[in-house]
Amino acid sequence: MINQFLKSLPNELITNKIGEHNIQTNAFDLFKYSDVESRRFGKIIYRGHPGVYDLSVLRQFFNYNNPDILIIRFPAEEQCNLHSLNSLDKDIIHADTLVYYQLDLKKTFYNPVKNVDLVFRQATDHQRKDFEGLVPRIFNNYANHYFSNPLLDNQRIKDGYTEWVTEGLSKPDHFQVLAYDGGIAIAFITYRISQSHAEIVMNGVLPEYEGRGIYTDLLRYVKQYCNELNIPAIRVSTQIQNYFVQKVWNKEGLILDKAFVTIHLNKR
Repeated sequence: MINQFLKSLPNELITNKIGEHNIQTNAFDLFKYSDVESRRFGKIIYRGHPGVYDLSVLRQFFNYNNPDILIIRFPAEEQCNLHSLNSLDKDIIHADTLVYYQLDLKKTFYNPVKNVDLVFRQATDHQRKDFEGLVPRIFNNYANHYFSNPLLDNQRIKDGYTEWVTEGLSKPDHFQVLAYDGGIAIAFITYRISQSHAEIVMNGVLPEYEGRGIYTDLLRYVKQYCNELNIPAIRVSTQIQNYFVQKVWNKEGLILDKAFVTIHLNKR
């Protein structure tokens, strides 16, 4: 049944949704209104992920749109060109640098989990309360690119972590895994799948259970599970300053693949 489901998926899942505010310049398919973020923060927010830096396209976008915030991710190779953003009448924030790691599941190694007493369960909506209890505690001090922007409320950012995890419970291409120790949920990992790869979305371990190799076990579980589904690769990303997880990824065979610079352009 799982394999039949995988065959029904596109090679690359399209996760961005075009909002009602899209107008003329969004024919470039670069900058899209983000309904979820706009509602969460009470701002008009657009997002874009262009493959190259082109100041003229940005100028044209702002001729037709005046959002409170435009969030853009450029390939890190474009860093040397970003100084020209100063010519725009915007407050410019270098919000983060995002790094992507990748693993070829047909060319890697598979180690058993260290914590043999852990119980891993594929979650459903019945476990929503477990996630609502775990995520705020695990991500209480984790700063993503939103925290770099003074226009965005910190508590709403933290609430967004829980929304991001739990919304996947209703999506057929998302898998949520909880790790239990003695019947208590102590860690989780979520990922979405397509025919070409699985992408880990969020994961973490309660602070009081850190240092026991549980995070490594989560990754090993997903590696093995995706390999059994004949998914060829795994991808995962994080902020560049999140050193611990990158060390774990390296030990488990993942290789640094690419990096992106996240820019917020705030309306003055």
